[in-house]
Amino acid sequence: MTDASGGTSGAGGAAGGSGASGVDGATGAGGASGVSGVRVTDSAHARALSLQLTVNRAHSAARAGDLDRAARLLDELDTGGHLDTARVSFAKADSGAPSGAASGAERATVVAALNLRAKVHAQRGELTEADACWTRVEALAPDDPDAAAGRLTLAKIASGRRHARPVVHTGRVAVIAAALAATVAGVALVGGAVRLISDGGDDAGRPSGSVTEADSESDRLQAESRRADELAKRIADQEADDSAEAERRDSTLDEVAKRLAMPGVELRRHADDIQLVFSTGVFPYDSVISREGATALTEIGRRLADLNSGADAGPGAPEKGAGAETGVETTVVGHSVVVPGGSPSGGSVVALERARVAAQYLAEDSDLRLTDFRLVSADQRRGPFPATDANAPRNRTVTLLITPKEPPAAR
Repeated sequence: MTDASGGTSGAGGAAGGSGASGVDGATGAGGASGVSGVRVTDSAHARALSLQLTVNRAHSAARAGDLDRAARLLDELDTGGHLDTARVSFAKADSGAPSGAASGAERATVVAALNLRAKVHAQRGELTEADACWTRVEALAPDDPDAAAGRLTLAKIASGRRHARPVVHTGRVAVIAAALAATVAGVALVGGAVRLISDGGDDAGRPSGSVTEADSESDRLQAESRRADELAKRIADQEADDSAEAERRDSTLDEVAKRLAMPGVELRRHADDIQLVFSTGVFPYDSVISREGATALTEIGRRLADLNSGADAGPGAPEKGAGAETGVETTVVGHSVVVPGGSPSGGSVVALERARVAAQYLAEDSDLRLTDFRLVSADQRRGPFPATDANAPRNRTVTLLITPKEPPAAR
């Protein structure tokens, strides 16, 4: 008796199981490990061993979902006369012959091969051929439950009481009779492969350990595949979000650069912000602002308000209401130069006061408030221009860092 996913009882290791008495040493699915040291003493043993190994390979192919290869291996056995039920039946009757032990093992393997061949035919939708194989099984083993259950289901299908349903996979065709899936000849498609399922009946003598291991391995691989798919989806979603955020930020910075372009101001574009640098110093000394600096800051304040409100800032500007896409945050950075006896680093009170004065002019003629700005002091050595005596007047200034606002969190 054979279980389509487990192996052959009394046939020594079919389809990855360890088997009962019969061909000693044929272990593993489709392999011959453990055969070393076995002396094949007559042609019957040699024939039985060759038959067993071929059936093992057919089982392995069926488990992997390669029904074409499984069918081809089994067909080759049949055309070569290895599944000749008349010869095997004669061997069964002649139990007293010297080759009786080998004939018994061979007979059990033939039953296993015919059962497997019937199930492969059923999965491929070849129900007539499946019935013929089970008929041959019953000729050898009239009480075989696999053959009885399979033929009963086929009869129900033929009478219209059950329906066969094909399942087609790209590259391989695995036709499965849905009704057969519920019987001892049951078939389940797992991860694109075919798993042949036991009926849960009397499995005494069947090498079912390999079936349990194969099922556990299949379940584990399926779980890992699901986890990998979920992780890949999360990564893809995150990458899509990052890409969308980068596009939104770049679009906002493009708009900022267009809106704030004006004479006397240099726009330095960075990955995450734009720095506005005034060509000439805004503060001639201390925190006293120049007239040109005050005028420039007032105009910039109006344009920043437009960016945050979406108001029309002139020809070619976005329509009003676009503020949600171009909202920005402004940091006012005060700069100072190193003076004799003064600290060469760490920022200064003068630089911070310059940032405060600049923020007042930014908010003076706009809808912006002082609290809309972030005020900081730069390190004395981090002026917008190289720290030389010639550049000292230009470094008595402020710079503005314009950063796109983060979008509101999704609710």
